[in-house]
Amino acid sequence: MKPEPKSDLKNILLLFFSAGIMIIGIHQTITNGFENSYWIFMISVALFLYYQVRKAKKKQEENTPTMNRRAKRYMERKQ
Repeated sequence: MKPEPKSDLKNILLLFFSAGIMIIGIHQTITNGFENSYWIFMISVALFLYYQVRKAKKKQEENTPTMNRRAKRYMERKQ
């Protein structure tokens, strides 16, 4: 199963956007202090965690086995 290019692009953009916001947060910490730039770090961490969730979900979808026609019919009867 080949990865979707749009999904990969979104993941790459999320990772780089998170890193960019972290760099902005460091700059704001140096100029204004940590108290005034705390929210920037929280946005960066939230984006990074969202990236990790997307990555784990993609890996889980790749590892789930696909069912053949007979198995699908069996599962439909059991429900």
